[in-house]
Amino acid sequence: MSAYRQITTFEERGIRPPSKESATVGETDLKFIHLRGGDDTGLLQYVRSGGIAFPHIMIPEAIQLRRPAQSSAVGLNEMLANESIFLKSASGPGANGNGTPALSKMVENIIWLWNAKENASGLLNQLRTRALLAAESWLPGPVASAVFGMVPGTVSAAKADEAKFREAEGKRNMLAMSEGPISCVAWHPHRSLIAIAHRATDTIFLYDMASDTWCSNVLQNTYMQGITSMAWQPNCGYTLAVGCTTGVCLWNIIPSANAQPSAEPLSAPSLGSMQFSSWMTLMAFPPLRDQHRHPTRLSSTERTVFYRSSASVSSLAFSPSGQWLVTGHQSHGHLTVWDVSLGTATPLKRSGSTSSSATLQIGISPDGRYLVSTHANGHLRLWETESWSSRLWSDLPASVSQFAWSPDSRSMFFAVTGSAVIYALALFKPAPSLDAEITVASSFEPHATATLDGEEDAERIRVGGAIKSLAMDPKGQRLVVGFDDDSASSDISLLAVYLVSTEALFRAGGSSCALMPLGYIRGPNWGKQSPHETEVPTDLITGQEKPSKKKRVRLGLPVPSWTGFAPNFGPGALLTVAWANGKISFVPMLFRTSSKSN
Repeated sequence: MSAYRQITTFEERGIRPPSKESATVGETDLKFIHLRGGDDTGLLQYVRSGGIAFPHIMIPEAIQLRRPAQSSAVGLNEMLANESIFLKSASGPGANGNGTPALSKMVENIIWLWNAKENASGLLNQLRTRALLAAESWLPGPVASAVFGMVPGTVSAAKADEAKFREAEGKRNMLAMSEGPISCVAWHPHRSLIAIAHRATDTIFLYDMASDTWCSNVLQNTYMQGITSMAWQPNCGYTLAVGCTTGVCLWNIIPSANAQPSAEPLSAPSLGSMQFSSWMTLMAFPPLRDQHRHPTRLSSTERTVFYRSSASVSSLAFSPSGQWLVTGHQSHGHLTVWDVSLGTATPLKRSGSTSSSATLQIGISPDGRYLVSTHANGHLRLWETESWSSRLWSDLPASVSQFAWSPDSRSMFFAVTGSAVIYALALFKPAPSLDAEITVASSFEPHATATLDGEEDAERIRVGGAIKSLAMDPKGQRLVVGFDDDSASSDISLLAVYLVSTEALFRAGGSSCALMPLGYIRGPNWGKQSPHETEVPTDLITGQEKPSKKKRVRLGLPVPSWTGFAPNFGPGALLTVAWANGKISFVPMLFRTSSKSN
């Protein structure tokens, strides 16, 4: 890994962030417009330049949903598993004399035998449960919990399940307080449709930008818990893959048949203006120690043999064609390549089977010929998807937290945990070659600076630090950087934006910059009160402030929890930011696409 010699910083270029009272509307003419009120002159300048203003959408922290008795997927599995109900209803006509006596008698005998089998099984289970409860009652509480804690049907097992549920709910609520109610967002690749995952309820809401409406249907299922990632399947209508702790929930959405036609003859009707039906398929995974079984679509009776830990999905991504899906896992470093149409999978075992090598992120290049996976042990692995050979980098200073591919699939930018450095990986030969080099593209060290509209002697704020998120627009012109809440106490409510020139990565000598600082983005202010504010510790007797080695600085501003770009936006790029207060904002960046290949 070599250092890229030419680096230009925001501080060197004299680029200042907007004040805390400002909010960024968009970019035009290589300049960001920040507003401090409705009568700001910047708004008039933005509109005259052809700027587009998008309304914010809001996701509340607490949502009360009326869950159905059976969701579509669970109801279907239960119907298939309990055929005795179906047989009883089907036998009605024969019992009433509408069928032949022999056939009616045969059906009655089959039903009697089936019910006898079911009743005998139920009686045995009841006797077993009573024996377990009697044995459990004779033992002391701690001994009973240790012996019967994993035995279904016992009081100890019920208490253990309840404790696990409360622990998971507590962790989820704490995460919601720090990161906000939105866990992840996914843009549809061909429609102005956004899928938004709600962290506290594990439900997915659909918002249609074309009609500026919420879809009335909500995606929810008992098996969809702990959502970590989402992706729409390209070239496949409305199919959404959701990664969670139980595996991959594959949702198929079918608009109603009586949908109103669109005004545009070549465009599909808006999904937000119609009802639709949906069903879910759970794509689960076998335990790691079983080397001879292959994962497939499972019925409800088969899911019990699969282990929750090996099924937990940390990240997923579709190929550009939508033919296959790749998943990474929270408990091991193996990847799984799914053939979505068949529901079968092929494991890629290169990065270890322990939690220390767990997969953090995976990303497929825009042309589908490369895949990158990052792991908890600090490894970065580059795959070529023709023969699935790979190349490993294990000398990085920390694990890779975020990365972003360039549109031409020749390079990508990434950042490591706890570092302010932006790295670049450049591919020097066409696929399937793995001839690549990692260089340092830029660095955003924390520093104090005055705000854009403040005086030199005004209060200075601290910006920069460890990088938390990276997002590149589909045209490869802008790179948006978000910062982590580290000990530097920087203003992490700011986003930094770079101009991108990937061609500089392939020029000999490193005489030009691949990343040129452009400006800052400030999110919408959520008022004086903030759940992120902390009080200075005081002594209970004297009432004086206690000395502290580190004082956390909270600015009472929303923190970005997710950043990404709309796949299609003609005038330039449309940045989408989910903030910790539940607000989703859209920041248009208006620019002309360079004629040169980036």
